[in-house]
Amino acid sequence: MKNAAKFLLIPGILLIVCILCAGCSSSSGTTDTPTTATPAVTTTTAAALYSAGDIVKSASASSGTAWLITGYDPDADTYTRAFVYQNTDGSWGYRMNSETQTTGRAALEKMYPVKVTSVTVSAVPIKSAAAASATTASSVTAATTTTAGTTATTVAPKPLFKDMIPDQGNAGTTVAITDLVGSGFQSGASVQLVKSGTSINATSVVLVSSSHMTCAFAIPSNTPSGTWDVVITNPDGQSVTYSTYFTVHGSTSAASTTSTTTTVAGSSFTITSVTTSPTAVGGSTGWTGILTIVTSKAVQPGTGLVVSLSKSGYNTIYVYNPPVSTSGTTITAQVSQPVYSGSWDVKVTNPDGSFGVLTNGLSVT
Repeated sequence: MKNAAKFLLIPGILLIVCILCAGCSSSSGTTDTPTTATPAVTTTTAAALYSAGDIVKSASASSGTAWLITGYDPDADTYTRAFVYQNTDGSWGYRMNSETQTTGRAALEKMYPVKVTSVTVSAVPIKSAAAASATTASSVTAATTTTAGTTATTVAPKPLFKDMIPDQGNAGTTVAITDLVGSGFQSGASVQLVKSGTSINATSVVLVSSSHMTCAFAIPSNTPSGTWDVVITNPDGQSVTYSTYFTVHGSTSAASTTSTTTTVAGSSFTITSVTTSPTAVGGSTGWTGILTIVTSKAVQPGTGLVVSLSKSGYNTIYVYNPPVSTSGTTITAQVSQPVYSGSWDVKVTNPDGSFGVLTNGLSVT
């Protein structure tokens, strides 16, 4: 019996050993399946093409004006920009005022895809129209030097024409030219529209710089439709003619010449109110501040919109490209030049030449 028990014990032990080995083999052969992390999906905003100091313009622009990028806000994805002019030597540039606009990045990069150059924003000076005119007048005056009885004279350059904004108008209206672009302009220059021996002389000609002027054309109501030559003549007699550039459209209404409206002749809308902040007190130094102008219909914001203040015996004061409300009927114009005591006419001119005037709209005490 003892021997039989021994024989039964040995197979039992072998069976247990086999079971244990099988368990170890199964454990060692099992591999963990690695977990693959799903990458996080992020949304990025396209990188800005421009940075502060870049000067940009549209692909078709040919004039000496452009936009200066003054900053970029990545959180709002917007640029701030300012209107900038080209210097007489071709470099950029100078500004007429300190105003800026905020524009969405994508829209600005689509409208103004051409980067002209880059400058330091803080180095771009702000010049008033009067200061620019004075600088230009001194720079274009012919210089005469006498040495040992010999006189050498430097002749001023001949004027050249590049662009006019706007370049068309209706018969029976007064068209305000907000930017006449070229080079070699002198103080006292005259501007004309000429066709078949008939001419229309510009009024209120203002020399902004040797490459920019503003003026106005009062087009008679009986002027036929067609294209006119633009003629610019400097006081020294030198002139330039650009053929068939300005288009006159015939009067759309015969009643326009007999209208009994109380608005200024040729105006396209009315200015309903003008308020000042602070109160318009000029004193010996003149008033500066903000004009809030309300119009009877929406104006055209952007490049070419101009607010002007005029008074007999004084230089006209201009505010270029002022901010406009969403509705388009409220303009906020920052006046940086001193406005002296008296009553001033307030005029708003659209880029297309249409305008509104409030006679004696600003009273400065």
